[in-house]
Amino acid sequence: MAVFVVVVIVLMISELGTSQLNNNSTNINTPIRLSCGSNPAMSSSSFISNLNSTIAQLRSHLSNNGVYFARAQNLRNGDSVYGLAQCRNYLSTDQCLACYDAAVSAVETCPSVNGAHVFLDNCFLR
Repeated sequence: MAVFVVVVIVLMISELGTSQLNNNSTNINTPIRLSCGSNPAMSSSSFISNLNSTIAQLRSHLSNNGVYFARAQNLRNGDSVYGLAQCRNYLSTDQCLACYDAAVSAVETCPSVNGAHVFLDNCFLR
């Protein structure tokens, strides 16, 4: 009888642990903190081009196996754009890129401002 009680308790504890992991994994790419800058961004086509290029460069750097940190900048036509992205080092490349893509989507919700950063469980974008 005592063995049965111990087995039931162990099964209950392991089930709780599994449930918690499943609940957390559904929110991995949900922003924990999003901060949008307060200064209006330049609306010039060169700024938008530099912004898109910087975002693409960051993603390209992160797509290399074993790379968890990336910096990029574009200074063409005087409209400078700087970017920085970081993933946790235990992620696969695909998981890092999925988190990065979610971070980019979150930052794109900011109105036309010249700076933003977002924290997710597994990555950061500035």
